Amino acid sequence: ASAILLLMALCAPAAESDGISRMDWILGDWTGKGTGDPGQSTSERHAQRVLGDRFVRVEGRSEYAAQQRNPKGEIHVQTDMWGYDRARKALTLRQFDSLGFASTYVLDADASTASRWVLNAEQLENVPKGWRARYIYVLISSEEYEETLELDMGGKGFEPYVTNRFRKLGTHQSRD
Repeated sequence: ASAILLLMALCAPAAESDGISRMDWILGDWTGKGTGDPGQSTSERHAQRVLGDRFVRVEGRSEYAAQQRNPKGEIHVQTDMWGYDRARKALTLRQFDSLGFASTYVLDADASTASRWVLNAEQLENVPKGWRARYIYVLISSEEYEETLELDMGGKGFEPYVTNRFRKLGTHQSRD
């Protein structure tokens, strides 16, 4: 039943003044596991409405322990700011990573469905010239989602770089 309610909420047209409400499914605390080029990871996310409820901020951390694929290990800390561009009628994602990457993504409505969102990078900062990126969010249920970062490193085509699968923890509590 919760999956049906989630899909109904995602399919319902958001009021232009509050297009960000389509992100309400992500509010709260999440924990996940990931796999990809840097190896296996554990991840956490905390999402909340901020700045007069006009944006959704997602604070995240992914930890890759030392392993064969990544002998030194690494930690990624990121801040995502989701917004709604009323002129384009599109969700936007601005992402800042502790490794110095800053990126802007826009929802590709033609490539997306109610339960699978494709966000293409419009701007990538501090990555090699010619790279392209996109995120794919798959909403499995109100308690679970998957996010995949795909990279095209110099015209070779998009390939998954890292995929994280998240499960929701308890109820949302504001930390602002």
